[in-house]
Amino acid sequence: MSFFEVYRKGFGLYSRITVGIALGILALFASVSLYNALIGMPSIAEGAKIPLVGIGLTWGVVCAFALFVFLGFIICVFVAGLETGIRPLDNSGKKTVEFLIDTQGELQKVSWPTRYELIGSTAVVLVSVVVIGIFVLGVDWFVSVIMKYIGVL
Repeated sequence: MSFFEVYRKGFGLYSRITVGIALGILALFASVSLYNALIGMPSIAEGAKIPLVGIGLTWGVVCAFALFVFLGFIICVFVAGLETGIRPLDNSGKKTVEFLIDTQGELQKVSWPTRYELIGSTAVVLVSVVVIGIFVLGVDWFVSVIMKYIGVL
């Protein structure tokens, strides 16, 4: 298997895409957080700018970009199963891909409720929560009255 070949291409596609997007968003947030933490650091070279966007080249920008690229690589290893040549990382990536494929397979076997069943179940849960809340309120009130009567409160 070559470096850029996806492990078991086409299997578990939706779960892999979803997890990849979610982890990509987390990587972006981590990179922005790192940039914000390093925003006060001085420029790498006076007058150095990133082409096309004109942002000053600071250590915060460089570190945030490096972190985003590194996390993107790790995400590709664990979501697509890309081979790195590092056996423990490759094995972990393949296990993660197998897990995502199995997860999508199991979710396809689930018997999802109809709209009517979902509304009925939600109504039962809401009514149960209200009834239990009223019961707890009543017990709390009763216990507080008893405690005040015997002088504890």
